Amino acid sequence: MRLLRNNSGMIVTAIVALAAGVATYAVVRSDPYAARTGRSFSYDMSSLYEIDPSLVQFEQTAQFAVDMQQVRAVDAVPTGEIFVAGDRAVFVFTASGKELKRIACEGRPSCLEVAGEKHTHPGRMYVGSENKIEVFDQDREPLGSWDAPGDGVILTSITAAENEVFVADAGNRVILRYDLKGNLIGKIGGAGADREFTVPSSYFDIAASAEGTLHVANPGVLRIETLTPEGQLEVRWGEGGSTIKEFFGCCNPSHFAVLPDGAVVTSEKGVARIKVYSPYGEFRCVVAGPKQLGVAQSELGDPRSVRAKADFDVAVDAQGQVLVLDPREKAVRVFSRIETADKASGEQQTGSEEEGKEEGKEEEGEQDAS
Repeated sequence: MRLLRNNSGMIVTAIVALAAGVATYAVVRSDPYAARTGRSFSYDMSSLYEIDPSLVQFEQTAQFAVDMQQVRAVDAVPTGEIFVAGDRAVFVFTASGKELKRIACEGRPSCLEVAGEKHTHPGRMYVGSENKIEVFDQDREPLGSWDAPGDGVILTSITAAENEVFVADAGNRVILRYDLKGNLIGKIGGAGADREFTVPSSYFDIAASAEGTLHVANPGVLRIETLTPEGQLEVRWGEGGSTIKEFFGCCNPSHFAVLPDGAVVTSEKGVARIKVYSPYGEFRCVVAGPKQLGVAQSELGDPRSVRAKADFDVAVDAQGQVLVLDPREKAVRVFSRIETADKASGEQQTGSEEEGKEEGKEEEGEQDAS
């Protein structure tokens, strides 16, 4: 016993060293590069962190705090109000960030949609809350709730078309289609369906377009698809990769929103960056990268910190500003286009969007042929 006490430090050191050796052996065994060279492979994330300043065509012009423990979703309406869902409520703010109202919810909100002017009931609010959709009238009074069918429901996005409401369920990889009375009138995707969505995690965003089509983030294949309300593919775009024009990681974009001109603002997790694409997927510019969003280079790709704490939902307002919901700061950050970038951006769009339209048509033709 005395020998054990006198040498306990050495024994602990030996155990730690042995564990480290076993870990190193495991890494080398699983890494062909390490097996050949004796050095473990490490991905250089600096190229993803540093973004060409000429591509960043937005700047932060405002920020306001949200008095919530957990912020989950953001939306805006043409009249200027900004809505934030989290905890068990939805807060309403003016465009300048003054709190107007707090609307209590029965469950914990995960997504919301405030219907636009083309909806049969402009201003009606739909809140995804656990396994149901809570509905509020224009005065924010509750109208009841709709059930989301099935087990393992994870509601991640809601969008309101003219006469119907679409709800994304990441748990079952399905888009639910409701009429305005809350009747389930159809599904896109799901088990056994002709159309499948690859949803590896709880990120599955959707948005109705002004033309009546449905934009869907298919995150597991790193692209956005445009569908008819019945689920027929019209356009698809997006590629995985490490360049600024591509989507990085296993399942992106995690969130997106549609600007008044039809352009798409995307938000990625893992490598936090917010970008703008044309309606046909041509890269336009960067709204904000990791540096502008306050994410350190050491955090890129780290699921413990980035996935849980740096998942930035986005919305757009009628002026084309991008609203970023910051879960770390518990705040809404407003990004406006840099005036000097407007002309250059417009010149780039003229040629690239024509190419994008042709590529979109080619994609559609390929899909029809298959």
